Amino acid sequence: MKKIIFFVSLVSFSLCFSQTREQRDKILKDYDTNAINSLLEEINAYEFSKQERINNYLLLNPDKQKELLKNEKLFILHDILDDKPIYISSDNRESAFSIKTNTLYPGGDLGLNLEGENMILGVWETGGHGRPTHVEFTNSDGTSRVSLGDATTPNIGFHAAHVAGTVGANGVNISAKGMAPKSSIVAYNSSSDSSETVNEHLLSGMLVTNHSYGVYLYVDGEQNVPDWYPGCYINESVTIDNALYNNPYLLRVFSAGNSGTESYSNGLGPGLDKLTAGKTNKNGIIVANANIGVQSTPFGMTITGASLAPSSSQGPTDDGRIKPDIAARGTNVYSCADDSDTSYGTATGTSMAAPSASGTILLLQEHYNNTFGEFMKSSTVKALVCHTATDDADNDNVTAIPYPGPDPFWGWGLLNAELAAQTINNSGSGSSIIEENTLNNGETYSITVNVSDSQKLMATLCWTDRAGNSQYGLLNSATPVLVNDLDLRITNSLGNEFLPWKLDLQNLPYAIKGDNIVDVIERVEVDIPSAGEYTITISHKGNLTIPGNGPGGNGGIGPQDYSLVVTGANMTLSNPENNPMGLLIWPIPSKNVLNFQYMLKNSNNSSISLLDIHGRLVHQISPNTNNNLIKGSIDTSSFSKGMYVLSIEQGNKIFKKKVILQ
Repeated sequence: MKKIIFFVSLVSFSLCFSQTREQRDKILKDYDTNAINSLLEEINAYEFSKQERINNYLLLNPDKQKELLKNEKLFILHDILDDKPIYISSDNRESAFSIKTNTLYPGGDLGLNLEGENMILGVWETGGHGRPTHVEFTNSDGTSRVSLGDATTPNIGFHAAHVAGTVGANGVNISAKGMAPKSSIVAYNSSSDSSETVNEHLLSGMLVTNHSYGVYLYVDGEQNVPDWYPGCYINESVTIDNALYNNPYLLRVFSAGNSGTESYSNGLGPGLDKLTAGKTNKNGIIVANANIGVQSTPFGMTITGASLAPSSSQGPTDDGRIKPDIAARGTNVYSCADDSDTSYGTATGTSMAAPSASGTILLLQEHYNNTFGEFMKSSTVKALVCHTATDDADNDNVTAIPYPGPDPFWGWGLLNAELAAQTINNSGSGSSIIEENTLNNGETYSITVNVSDSQKLMATLCWTDRAGNSQYGLLNSATPVLVNDLDLRITNSLGNEFLPWKLDLQNLPYAIKGDNIVDVIERVEVDIPSAGEYTITISHKGNLTIPGNGPGGNGGIGPQDYSLVVTGANMTLSNPENNPMGLLIWPIPSKNVLNFQYMLKNSNNSSISLLDIHGRLVHQISPNTNNNLIKGSIDTSSFSKGMYVLSIEQGNKIFKKKVILQ
């Protein structure tokens, strides 16, 4: 039973999912109805033609099978390429600890109490669903947190059960607790994933999907794909990017693959260039498998070592894009099994790393919504997790040769949920910025920040790009598939310019700093900044374009949405447009007293309100003064720890700033 839903008809559906209708409608309100309907028609036609190729091939080759079972691994016929069958196959307490997801839980160090409640995550799998009746998914009233999106009866499999458990097992067995233990999971078979992910997003407001499967380099000892296929931006990648561009809150998370120890001729280099099929897309997140040793002690858990699993498929893409994007623990992961409602098992692979990442990302969306009353666009999520990932070169637990900056093994590094959540906490409070904005053609955007000490200043720019042109059949094509090329720079008061990271195609696997013309994510770092002003600038090359009916699908000149994340200790905005009242708050964070200072913009009286993260009024002041400069303090010693919003209202103007009470 396949859901095919056109956007214009969504208002007639009565939703039974956890995320509210209001949340879904807020996500979708600015979507282009005509573009999405056209997109769905294209995707359905693409999936139909692929299935037709498979059916015709099987008809002409009766000795070939649609499904193969090799060494207890199920391979399913995915497509026909150059008259050859291409097969696809499937690619927690310790996992949560290794990427610091546990700090987000009730009782965690950050006091956020996040468990994914009222959040939806989609799990697509080859040849199976998770086990909805497993004790790890069963509610106290006997209902299940796992629903089926494409069937009435589950086709239960070990891999699907394990992945679903890694996402959302509720911890009946504490060792198998998933990343988002109160989340709702909607399960699908992967055969029509491109259309189903869009339809489910439109129907339920689902924000994150997990895809732990892919095309292997070898099947049963024989090379499964031609030499040009790994790293190539193919039609499937185009389809994924097109869907994500038109649905900017939807994020698809993919396993990198398990072909890391395999080799073939004509790659970009030894131990490189093994990402296949849709994993070469620009706009999703590709996750590598980190082998993180975790040991229990009388005082909790400790990390004993970290390395990239040898089996984890390496990048980059043929045009030199930084892929995988991040890494997460995927080795010896304990989770649900399929034998019974109380069975568990251990598995290894990027299949286990991806749901660790996707479940954690769901919690970050929950935290952002709790804090600001809205969800992040997918480009913001991607910027955030890549910005805060722990670089393998900076990870004391990594024993292998480190590669400073991004690399085609770890991507930007090991997912760090704690630092990502802290960046959300600190956004606007003086040590981080998270912005969603739009760059019009010919525009340049800049902000100036003051840095008062020598800790690293870092900015990350990410945007969801239009689909590029397919490079199908081309061996190692270095032609960039980037369409709208945005640029990020940081300049100090002396005019010195700091450039973003990029991979050096002529000297892989190393990264260098320079003009990046291929990636949808750019990160600029000032490692030891001198105190003073720094200007962060976003610009673009050529013309920014939007999709349309012109040549090459071009719709002419148009804007490009983007996301920006900036961190730096004791960083304050210098641009008055970003702080029109000149509001100062100290100390950050505050323990017992919160001091404030601001300038009145006119003769109207002002009021100061302190709100909790749910928008409830905690404290209010109406200062009386004959001076435009307002100074004061709030005794916060009796307030609960956590995130608050300080709101200043003068006339019809309201200015808000987040604060943290400790």
